[in-house]
Amino acid sequence: MLKLWFCVLAVLSFVSACSDPTAIIHESSEKSESLSKIENCIRQSPCLHSNEVRLWYSSNVIKGEEEVGVTLELPQGNTIDSAFLAGEDMNMGYIPVFFEQQENGVFYATTMVGLCTTRLMQWKLTIKIVNSKKQEQSLAFPLYVIL
Repeated sequence: MLKLWFCVLAVLSFVSACSDPTAIIHESSEKSESLSKIENCIRQSPCLHSNEVRLWYSSNVIKGEEEVGVTLELPQGNTIDSAFLAGEDMNMGYIPVFFEQQENGVFYATTMVGLCTTRLMQWKLTIKIVNSKKQEQSLAFPLYVIL
């Protein structure tokens, strides 16, 4: 009787461990298709906030542990109080981003994020700006990083 149960469990384990290889191929192709549609904001198609604030990255494909440039255009009289990157998908801590004014209303920073264990990692760039009336506003922009 014990031998019979052992054989049944062995067969069930084998059957449950096997899967259709076409399903695996289909799943991975879906993931690669979705990755190819992810694009970061670039100069030709910047991220817009309230039609007054524009932000773009130096490349639409950003890889972990590679430097990336960030350009921010603000309305006249606005300044940056602080900026940082934080992981959206998992806690990666906070990475400060330091902007320097290039010309009136245009700010530039370079930054870098770490590698992740997933093929695609979504980050959020949060920028706190202060307008000419000393009112603070927090803006958030997506940043997608691939392995």
